[in-house]
Amino acid sequence: MDILIQQEIELHQYEVRQNNDGIKRLIHPDFSEVGRSGDSYNFMSIVKMMRAEEPSTSKIHSQNYECLLLSPSVHLLKYQTALVSELGDVSNYAKRCSIWVLTEAGWQLKYHQGTPCLPFELTDR
Repeated sequence: MDILIQQEIELHQYEVRQNNDGIKRLIHPDFSEVGRSGDSYNFMSIVKMMRAEEPSTSKIHSQNYECLLLSPSVHLLKYQTALVSELGDVSNYAKRCSIWVLTEAGWQLKYHQGTPCLPFELTDR
């Protein structure tokens, strides 16, 4: 589970989201997502969205990771996120789930969903 958490956190980082090699390493070519906004994405549209992002001083805080084994090569990772501004303001609370598949390239994100939720207390991961 630790590698999946590490890779999930990598995908929260602006530098990784702007790096083509990082994206291809972490995101499966058949990727699909239902975002926190309710919008749907595939590999090409998520890459386009990430490339359009501007650097930000806000950080994504993630916590309460739980990993469910769906098969030896498929894992469901559930967790919570919140956006924390440079001033410590917290917003965009969400429950998230990701399906990671083990491929020849390693673990890759094949599906992701974010669902808005009520505020929660931030804790250490």
